[in-house]
Amino acid sequence: MRGLLRDFRDAPVVWGAVLLLLAVVQCVSGMVMVMLSNARMAMAVPGLHGRAVMFSMELSGPPLVPMIVVGMLMVLLVVSSAIRQRRRALALIALQGATPGQLTSRVCAQVLLLDVAATLVSLIVSPALARGLYPFATRQLEANGLPFLPQDVTGMLRAWSCGIVFGFAMALVGSLLTVRVVGGISPVEALREAANPPKTVGVPRLVLAWIMFAGALVSLAVGLLNVRKTSMARMSVQVTFSSMSPLAYGNMIAMLLFTVSVCLAGPAVLSATVRMWTAVVRLPWPAWRIACQQARARVCASSSTIIPLAAGLTLLMSYESLTSTITAWTRLLPAGTPTVEVPGFARILALIGTSLVLVLAAVCSGYLIAQRGRELDLALVAVSGGTQGQLNAIAALDGLMIVVTSSLIAFVPSLLVSVSFSIGIWLSFDVLVFGMPWLLWLVVVLLLAAMAMLGSWLTAQRGIRTSPTVVIARAAGE
Repeated sequence: MRGLLRDFRDAPVVWGAVLLLLAVVQCVSGMVMVMLSNARMAMAVPGLHGRAVMFSMELSGPPLVPMIVVGMLMVLLVVSSAIRQRRRALALIALQGATPGQLTSRVCAQVLLLDVAATLVSLIVSPALARGLYPFATRQLEANGLPFLPQDVTGMLRAWSCGIVFGFAMALVGSLLTVRVVGGISPVEALREAANPPKTVGVPRLVLAWIMFAGALVSLAVGLLNVRKTSMARMSVQVTFSSMSPLAYGNMIAMLLFTVSVCLAGPAVLSATVRMWTAVVRLPWPAWRIACQQARARVCASSSTIIPLAAGLTLLMSYESLTSTITAWTRLLPAGTPTVEVPGFARILALIGTSLVLVLAAVCSGYLIAQRGRELDLALVAVSGGTQGQLNAIAALDGLMIVVTSSLIAFVPSLLVSVSFSIGIWLSFDVLVFGMPWLLWLVVVLLLAAMAMLGSWLTAQRGIRTSPTVVIARAAGE
């Protein structure tokens, strides 16, 4: 226990970032369970049963499954990044005689201790979040006006405990999927290569990523093979639902599998993606050339930031591409044709908002973990003769490159989902529409780029103002 606490003290930023993600996971899962508990209570109230059943079904379906899967993947990525940062410290412990099993148990114990602390945060935050967001959730999930009923302490604790179990399971599974690499640390190799993490993922993880990608393609194909030929003149709500359901469900499953594939195989394609687009976009500014060189050199160290953001963009833009395609198709229907309601952007946020919150928490955590390497890069540029203005520009461009790389990775699966849905509509109704939300994609990318550049610039100011020799000496352990 003393050694674990010492490690927390030696790397407060790294383990603080892991705690941030675990706290968000626990708070979000606890909030969802409190909402579901309230809906179950409302089922027994006369006049609220129908809306409560609808809300419970909507909340426990599309929002819950992606939240669990995304939560495990985000924990996997962030804990993997933390292990990479602490590789040298773990190698020193191995050098003192620790076995691979002891190293693995040590990291698991650290994550679980942090998760216990995260549950204490969730005990306070989850009920407040559930009460505050309940009106928005019921309004978007077809249960408008469903009240948030008062619960006794026992009922609230029971709901919160269910959320804690879900959050704990996500943290445990996500950690176990990545801490196995700790057992393979060689004291001599780790001390020599701690600053240069592997540029590819392990073979089992890569195979699993390809399986998920193939499963997503199969899901798209199954959705296309099950569409029914329907005349536009015989449209009705029932016909629309029966014709579109297999296609829509196939695409939704594919979205989730694409997201899993991006998270598992992302580090293996990061280097190629960065090299490709930085070779195409050539700007004459010295700061841009240096930023591109740094991005290519340390792209794998930034994977815990880029991959979660790419996963979130894949999920968001795939959902939005489906709704945009449906909207474009409904405009071609004969006047007066009753159809199903097309979900808006607010409803999409209600469906996958919990997953997006976990993604944002993972992005912030991964960025904090990799911050030390960025400070060292800027210090080396300063020693090489970089000016203050160039350092500030490079710091801001680092955030821009993270967003651009994430967007390019997310664009491919989002485009596949949109094209598949368009082909399905054409096979069913002989109408070819394509609803890729180009404008929304551009707005989201520009907003993310602006926030990333500002955040990257602000977090780099301490390192820029610090003497380069101090930063380099600190990184060397002197």
